[in-house]
Amino acid sequence: MTAFLPKSDIIFLKPDFPVISIAGAGGKTTLMFELSRKYPGPAVMTTTTKVGADQIRAADLCLELSCFPPREVQSRMWVSPSLAPLNGKIIGCTPEEFSQLAVICREAQIPLINEADGAARRHIKAPAQNEPVIPDESDICIYVIGLDVLGKPMNSETVHRPEIFSSLTGKSEGDIIDTDSIIRLLEHPNGGLKNIPEHAIKIVYLTHADSRKRQCAAELITSKLKSYDYLSL
Repeated sequence: MTAFLPKSDIIFLKPDFPVISIAGAGGKTTLMFELSRKYPGPAVMTTTTKVGADQIRAADLCLELSCFPPREVQSRMWVSPSLAPLNGKIIGCTPEEFSQLAVICREAQIPLINEADGAARRHIKAPAQNEPVIPDESDICIYVIGLDVLGKPMNSETVHRPEIFSSLTGKSEGDIIDTDSIIRLLEHPNGGLKNIPEHAIKIVYLTHADSRKRQCAAELITSKLKSYDYLSL
């Protein structure tokens, strides 16, 4: 049974200094920084995919992996193999590089928060064959969906990888995105559950639940989920 968990409590789930991976669409980077601010001590952020170079500017300190840990630890640290943008993007860690970073963070007792997916700024997506890039070290996996997609037609403007979304949910182009299609995406082994390590805590995080109608939709989605430990809004 999926239980409700306030967003502010995610960072405090066991273990005490978790490795958290965030996939899906509709606010992953925002959530990553919000979680880093909730933790009372330092936190490290990174990616195993690509993020916009402008998206890491909110960090207190940006470091290349070869320079981590720094002599003076800052509150919110971004760490990646390189800080040089490639086509406006910061390239993320390979599995080996992420494992190295995870070991350092565990030894230093610092939580590590990883953006493991890209969505081309859409608020719902279906993963391609090589997505999401969730490391085996992940203790907590969060799948994000923006509820502002409800009631909108399923097409390339609303959905990232609509052809895969269609195959997972049965929705055709132009069909209205509803709670049933979100539930099907979340419960599909090649959808929201894809590449999550067996040991990891599974969380659905629904963004843009900013109206009573969307909150009711979130409650309905929660009541139908069977594969997740928690839902957060």
